[in-house]
Amino acid sequence: MNIKSLLVHFGKLLLCGVIFSIGTVLGGMLVTMLGMQAPTMPEGMDQQSAMLFMLLESPLLALVLALLARHLAGGFWARSLMLFFITWICNSVNTQIEAAAFAGMGEGFWFTILTFLVPALFTSMAVAWMFPPVEKVTFVDAVRSFFNRHSLGGWTWRFALGAVIFMPIYYFFGLLVIPITRAYYEQGMFGLELPSVETVLTVLFIRSVLFFIACLPVLIAWQGSRLNLFWRLGLALFYLVGFQSLLIATWMPWALRLPHMIEILFDEIIYAGALAWLMGRKK
Repeated sequence: MNIKSLLVHFGKLLLCGVIFSIGTVLGGMLVTMLGMQAPTMPEGMDQQSAMLFMLLESPLLALVLALLARHLAGGFWARSLMLFFITWICNSVNTQIEAAAFAGMGEGFWFTILTFLVPALFTSMAVAWMFPPVEKVTFVDAVRSFFNRHSLGGWTWRFALGAVIFMPIYYFFGLLVIPITRAYYEQGMFGLELPSVETVLTVLFIRSVLFFIACLPVLIAWQGSRLNLFWRLGLALFYLVGFQSLLIATWMPWALRLPHMIEILFDEIIYAGALAWLMGRKK
């Protein structure tokens, strides 16, 4: 790839960031028109600064989606909806579920996920259009090829395991980081809460199933190797699940954010590897 090509791709990513900003404004207008209640902001949070950081990060969102888009089968709308689904579920719905469980931000749930539905859709459409697939394969052919890889019994245990495998991975790395971050939760700093084990496991189960549903269209439509699926999906999930939200949480100290960021990097990379092993191409 030469310098000219790099500059063209960089310009595309910046344009996707602009489209994300437009979508954010329209999403805000939508929830305002619907009269929905905004969530209570955590102590010390500057909403304008957080929004500015989010807009500045948006080209990174476009980048991780573009890495996926290049190897997805299907036409423009199929690829747009796949990218939108994984973005909205993992970045918006997941974040709000976690914030409600661990940060006491249950109010304004629908306000937030509907606000970011529009920019997620707009950005996904822009990426699907500006970063076409390497191979021209229809989504129907990709579905047929995907389900022909294993028998019904083989797919049954793979789907069952894929739906819950996020739980032990996340729980394991969560245990490793608890000694570092526990004091912040016990003291209720920044609105953080330490829920019961039952609540943690329930939330983990819901998130695990949602992540699997969000990733499944990508797994079905993937036309690259298992290795490519592993690192591209892992990077995308790392950004969507934790990197973006932790980077803009400037009201929290790095002593809290960095351990969680490292935790999420490892659990999302390993989760992506597990999905690639379970459902990726054999060759």
